[in-house]
Amino acid sequence: MFKRLMRSVLRSKIFAAGATGVIVGIILSVIFRISFFSSFLWLLMGFGVFFVAFLKPSLLVVGVAFLAGTVIGSFRVAPEMIDRNIFEAKVGEVVEIAGEVFGDPEAENGSAKLKLKKLKLDGENIRGVIYFSGETEGLSQEIERGDKIIVSGELSDSFGGYAGTIFSGKIKKHEKPEPGSLVLKTRNKFYSKVLEIFGENEREAKLGLAYLLGMKNGIDDELIEVLSLVGLTHIVVASGTHLGIVVGFLKKYGVKISRFAGFLFSAVFVLGFGQMIGWTASITRAALVCGIALVAWYVGYEIRPIKIILVAVMTTLLINPLNIVDLGWLLSFASFFGIMVLMPEMIEFFYGKVVWGKWVDGVKPSKLSEMIIATVGATMMCAPILLYFFGSLSLISLLANILILPTMAGAMGLVFLSGVVGFLPGWMGWLKFIVVKITTILIDYHIVVMEFFAQRKEFIMTVEAGNPGVFWLYLVFLVPFVVNKIMKERARRERMKDFEAHFEERIRWTIDKKAPRMAGRKA
Repeated sequence: MFKRLMRSVLRSKIFAAGATGVIVGIILSVIFRISFFSSFLWLLMGFGVFFVAFLKPSLLVVGVAFLAGTVIGSFRVAPEMIDRNIFEAKVGEVVEIAGEVFGDPEAENGSAKLKLKKLKLDGENIRGVIYFSGETEGLSQEIERGDKIIVSGELSDSFGGYAGTIFSGKIKKHEKPEPGSLVLKTRNKFYSKVLEIFGENEREAKLGLAYLLGMKNGIDDELIEVLSLVGLTHIVVASGTHLGIVVGFLKKYGVKISRFAGFLFSAVFVLGFGQMIGWTASITRAALVCGIALVAWYVGYEIRPIKIILVAVMTTLLINPLNIVDLGWLLSFASFFGIMVLMPEMIEFFYGKVVWGKWVDGVKPSKLSEMIIATVGATMMCAPILLYFFGSLSLISLLANILILPTMAGAMGLVFLSGVVGFLPGWMGWLKFIVVKITTILIDYHIVVMEFFAQRKEFIMTVEAGNPGVFWLYLVFLVPFVVNKIMKERARRERMKDFEAHFEERIRWTIDKKAPRMAGRKA
């Protein structure tokens, strides 16, 4: 029994070491542009070594599993780096690239900003995503996600997760897929209906649609800047917050039918939501985490959050290694880590500890306290990333989050209801008016809060964008909790030593105490 338990623990550590190795291999290969591990033999060797380590678990092979993982991760990145070198060799040249529109394009005033994937350059398929901006005059149809286009222009240097960029380019050919995505058509119809029913309140409608669908393209530049200043960009990027709200609702009411119904409704929604929004880095992460959590909830198995994060990071990086430099991906995982890992530590630090569902040290925090602590955890983890990319952050952004996030679920529900009543016949205009009025009042409240905090310039911290020194803030944020965890773990070990030292005496004392009673019963 003991050997089986030890094997299980070691295999868990070996898997964790292998997954960590994959992540480290991808990060190092992206940073140092390593393309040496491009041969398929490296992949076979990596999997072979990991498989042997998994079959023969021991503390020694944990390190071997980590090295095998780094080889697998490096192999995944190698083709991306080779293709990026092809792009870099053509920087400064006028090129013609065919691709598929990835994500929702930003189109207004006869111009468009697009992301293209599934690229073809000089007749060859090239991995990666490029950023394109150019005029759309002369096109007979509006560009949408999934359209096939051919663009031309001068190729510029890459940035972030993009393999290359084309500014002020031209769209030479535009084709729509047939018959097209039914989900995308339904979403666009819903989007148009919401804008129609809101009428003059277009700003509120577009912000509400960004909450619900993650479509932030229609938000005006002034509001985008305000969101950035007060640290609320995450609320208009479809992510785990949006999925969590709806999935929690579906589980709560679906389980009244059956546990399987709650699981099925939630799983279908997650897949449909990803298809509707587009499988961006943040949506892929959110859907993957929701999927793992749903399966664990359905089978009644509790998975430690750190393991969910490890699997999700590894999987999303294997899908696209350049997610490691994607802002949405970084913020998504940072906020998730803050809520799922840092939040419980903070609750235990300030309130006490739960043992078998009961608070043994202190009192259970209120829902408001939990929400505030979750917001603090997410804000702390996202702050260095926002400072690195934007160079500014409001020191009172936490207050803005606390004032807005509790009403997010209500705002999303009202925007959805607005779209639904928009399809009702004209004689029900009174209902449309009431729903739109309530929704507008709530979203106006959000805008007032955002603008108020954005105007508090004295609380805005500014640093040089791109300064890696901001990541030292993580030490300031995390060291107190790490030290507290180490001290509690040391105290627990001391208690276990004391228990083991007197274990035989306690067993003997128990037997001696119960022996007369047992003898009396037999007699």
